[in-house]
Amino acid sequence: MATLKNFCILLGPLLCAVICLCVTFDGPTTSRNMLAVTAWVFAWWLTEAVPMPITSIAPLFLFPLFGIASADGVARSYMDDVVTLLLGSFMLVLAVERYNVHRRLALNITLRFCGEPVSPPFLLLGICATTAFVSMWMHNVACAVMMMPVATGILQRLPVNPTDGSARAATPINNFCRAVVLGVTYAAPIGGMSTLTGTGVNLILAAIWKSSFPEAKPISFNTWFFFGFPLALLIFLALWVILCLLYLSKGSSMALAAYLDKAHLKRELDILGKNL
Repeated sequence: MATLKNFCILLGPLLCAVICLCVTFDGPTTSRNMLAVTAWVFAWWLTEAVPMPITSIAPLFLFPLFGIASADGVARSYMDDVVTLLLGSFMLVLAVERYNVHRRLALNITLRFCGEPVSPPFLLLGICATTAFVSMWMHNVACAVMMMPVATGILQRLPVNPTDGSARAATPINNFCRAVVLGVTYAAPIGGMSTLTGTGVNLILAAIWKSSFPEAKPISFNTWFFFGFPLALLIFLALWVILCLLYLSKGSSMALAAYLDKAHLKRELDILGKNL
């Protein structure tokens, strides 16, 4: 029984009890109880003494127990429309991963941007545009995690040291790899700016707006899209231009043509099988 995990489990209730017995506020007792419950949940979050799903629903029974809020009110907060929208975005991420939609989308779009011969600026544009588009409909962190293997899978065909051994060929290839990695990293949050589901901060802002100004018109998906998409598009184009100027030289097309063409991308797409 005397284990570290059991101590961490008891740490939350102990902190709660200490605050309830030793801390006094001039205001109502619910303020003190709220601090005690916060310490309890924080201890479980920090130590991971109990599974995260249990910790996340702890306020559902702690708030009514300490008289902070009714069970009905807490349950309504858990099923708020903003929370439901966030859950829907994570479900979409699972569905996309299950059927490899992100890989199919990336390969199809990259095929159309690849060009004959290979055009590194447009190939970079295709990879970054795919990342930004996918990030519009799911959380940008999950999008970056999914799209980075797709981008690195394309880059793995490029040798670190070209067979001819010339530094003149190695430098454009290495610069193109840097541009792709940076492009995916930055395109994900840029695309997430466009929609409410693209970034968790957007959903938090919508929830705060709704609770702080209940009489005002809520921030809907369309309202945010018409505000965020034009700005995200300008930032995305600026990112692409900057990466092209910094990392893509005139000789990069000839250096990449020997190692990357449409045949490679088509074979990768055929491996995934027929579209569902």
